[in-house]
Amino acid sequence: MTPASDGEWEEAWRDCSYSTFFHSPEWARLWSDYAGKRVRPSPQLVMFSDGKRALLPLSFEHRAGGLLSRYASSPQGTYGGWLSADDLELPHALLLMDWLTRSQRYSLVWRLNPYEPLAFRAGMARNIQCKRDETHALRLTSNPEEVFRRFKATFRSQIKKAAARAEFSIEPASTLDDWRAYFEIYQDSQRRWGEDPAGGHAWSLFELFFRLESPHVKLWLARRNGRVVSGDLCLYAKKHVAYWHGATLHDELASNVAKLLKHEIIKDACTRGFSWFDFNPSAGLDGVKFFKQGFNCEELPAPIVYIDTPLKRLARSCAAAVRVQYAGLALQPLQVGAGGSPAP
Repeated sequence: MTPASDGEWEEAWRDCSYSTFFHSPEWARLWSDYAGKRVRPSPQLVMFSDGKRALLPLSFEHRAGGLLSRYASSPQGTYGGWLSADDLELPHALLLMDWLTRSQRYSLVWRLNPYEPLAFRAGMARNIQCKRDETHALRLTSNPEEVFRRFKATFRSQIKKAAARAEFSIEPASTLDDWRAYFEIYQDSQRRWGEDPAGGHAWSLFELFFRLESPHVKLWLARRNGRVVSGDLCLYAKKHVAYWHGATLHDELASNVAKLLKHEIIKDACTRGFSWFDFNPSAGLDGVKFFKQGFNCEELPAPIVYIDTPLKRLARSCAAAVRVQYAGLALQPLQVGAGGSPAP
């Protein structure tokens, strides 16, 4: 186990068949730049005795003056786990699982990657405890119409009507002003949700996305008469597209432009040969889940593993003692789910 260079990380991410953008060095550096010294990319390269290799795209999060610092397998609770271009087997996964969960002097948070089933098998073999969660994803084909026919009938009808009006133009953002227009819609949405816009992501985060000038980052925008009315921020990897952030003006919700926009993004992903369009976990929000189910997505397990040091466990116990109730905190045994974790 040795620290990995940026080049080794980039190569492992690029060549791994089950990678997502959340495993990329760009994602880790973005949050490091946004959070300053509180987050530091700390990738580790693993060499096995049989010559196979794996890379752990870890980030170190400095918390509470160092007392509650932890490793994140990927920033912001997104998919983590190892990357490898080699065909790893269960013994490799068990060694990696043991190092991640038993050998750390710091705590660890790790959302398992639903597109890498070997981690689930290793977790069950080691009886790793986790907090259950899931994501909703579309399995893509090269034929966009085939995917569209899988949408629920009401969604198909609404998308067709929105497209028939011919009032909306859809294309990726290209200027900083485009990103600023989207950010203003995001702030409008926060106010609609009853949240303080100052408590969400700051403009500096979206500016960092823009400054990346990355081919793996696209902010898709829908315009009516030249005015930006809806947007989706999508992140691309080898086979995987993640819909990470989206917002629509309140006055445009009834027009179904948000559904039309996603349909156009999904069509683009199909024609470009991607295998999955991932709506990402829903934070337990039933309304968000209901929206995603309209696209007739598959529900894939995406549980979160927490490994705590004794100090962190004490802090958690103290917090639990003064909390009246906290739904969803209980940890459950790791399991794949009824259909198993799908291969990419």
